[in-house]
Amino acid sequence: MKISGSYTIDAPREIVWEALNDIEVLARIVPGCERLEQVSDNEYEGTIKIGIQAIRGVYNGRIRIEDIDPPNHYKLIASGKSANGVVDGVGTVDLVDQEGKTLLVYGGEAQVGGTLASVGQRLIEGASRQLINQSLKALAEQVATRVAAPVAAGAPATVEAPAAARVEAPAAPAAEAPSAPPPAPERRAVVVPPEEQLRPESVIFGIINDFIAERPWAPWIIVAFLIGYILGRSRSRRER
Repeated sequence: MKISGSYTIDAPREIVWEALNDIEVLARIVPGCERLEQVSDNEYEGTIKIGIQAIRGVYNGRIRIEDIDPPNHYKLIASGKSANGVVDGVGTVDLVDQEGKTLLVYGGEAQVGGTLASVGQRLIEGASRQLINQSLKALAEQVATRVAAPVAAGAPATVEAPAAARVEAPAAPAAEAPSAPPPAPERRAVVVPPEEQLRPESVIFGIINDFIAERPWAPWIIVAFLIGYILGRSRSRRER
């Protein structure tokens, strides 16, 4: 199964890149994310609860980021499993500067096994596109909050010390210290409170809104169908 697409975010590329590499942001833009833990510099583990019928379930997974080229590109290698099956995928994210805005271009390929494989590629692909679109909308909201925060708070003024105050005495030569082993990577974990999670009902509501926005005539067809159904039932009762 292959998926690709793009999304425009109204913010500079550097800010979008920072958001995509912030575990606090990532935990809040992945639909159904309950927990996300950074186990190394470029590797994460998490638990996601998905409420869309075709791929419903609780998934435990791992994501590794490779081929990092700030602020332009990185590659994602993901694996996850649930009671319904397993998912393995590879994807890429590219950010293109567009005069103050950012075009996010994504692409990927996934393999599905277990009970999920019997659902059907078209249903899984449709559900995946819906989840990705809602995730990107949540990312745009997180980025907008970041852009608005410095404006609201005001940038703090910086005052340089006089040149004379910056004159330092030459340091005495220090004895060479034995090299210490590098510190172990910090394990950062984010547990997303229920009220901050991108819940299944929020995803479904967003999908409905997107459907109506793309097809403004759809509600009128539904209303016409309901009116016709009600009139038909009424006429059937009178004939009885």
